Order: sequence, then C-alpha cells, then structure tokens
Amino acid sequence: MRLLPEEHVIVRTRAHPRALLSAAAVLVVTAGVLSYVLGVLARPDLIPALDRASGVLGLLAWVAAGVVVLLGTVRPVWRWLTRRIVLTSHRLVTHAGVGGAATQAMPLPAIVAVDRRLRGSGAGDLHLRFQDAYNQVYWRLTNVPEMERFEQVLAEATRAARAQAYVGGAVR
Repeated sequence: MRLLPEEHVIVRTRAHPRALLSAAAVLVVTAGVLSYVLGVLARPDLIPALDRASGVLGLLAWVAAGVVVLLGTVRPVWRWLTRRIVLTSHRLVTHAGVGGAATQAMPLPAIVAVDRRLRGSGAGDLHLRFQDAYNQVYWRLTNVPEMERFEQVLAEATRAARAQAYVGGAVR
C-alpha cells in the first residue's frame, strides 16, 4: 500500500482469530465423519456388495473429505490471512487477496456514522456509512479485534482528518 504525502499508518489489523472457529469445526467434523465411514468400510462383516466396492467407496470418501476441507477450512483460513484493515491518518483501507488485489479506500472525513455490534471476547462488527460525492456507501467490518479501542482510534483519526481538511473554514 502506498501512502500519500504526510500520511501515516495508525492501525493495521485483520479479523479476530475467532472468525476461524467455524473453519476449525468443519475440519474436526470432517475428520470424524471420514473416520467413521472408513471404519464402517473396514468391518469384516460387511455385506458382499459393499465389501467389493469398499475400495472405491473409501476413495470417494477421501475425495469428498478433501473437497469439504478445501472449501470449509483452507479457503476461510486463506481469506483470513489475506484480508487486512488499515487505518491511516487520511483514510480507511481494506485489502483482500494477495498483494491487496482487491483494495477499497475511503477518506476519513467522509465517515457519517459508525454503528457497532459487540460479539464477545472484545471483538465485534463495525457498520460504517460514508457520504460519497454522489451516494452513500456502507461498509461492514466483521470481527474487528478490540473493537471498542479501534472505534475510539477511528473517531480520533476522523476528527483530526476533518480538522486538517477544513482549515480556517475552507476546504483544502
């Protein structure tokens, strides 16, 4: 991320690790179901039709488990690792993807309202409303760690950015 002249980073963070609980649950449940299916297929008292097809069924179980783990665990962990929230002295920036492939930025003076929803363990969601030149833009920052502190720092940075933007009653 390239900073503007006289701009500095105040906070750089990513979603609270609590956002990975569902990915961990998918991994554990998938491992349990796969173990159960493979255990049933390994029983010596299977009916002959299942006994003959147990190799193919075991392979299908492994493939299905791999797809579930890929989509339900690896993908959310990858998203968590590659998404960042950056608060600078001039703007709020969200990065998604490697190298910030999908980057959104909004100037701090454009913030109109901030609503919060506490989720526990100090994390929560921030619902931001920006007033753009032609329309209103809504952002939802989910699982922001230390949300109350982040909101306080955001409010201070917004006040400072507005004061800097409106020097002497004129817009810079």
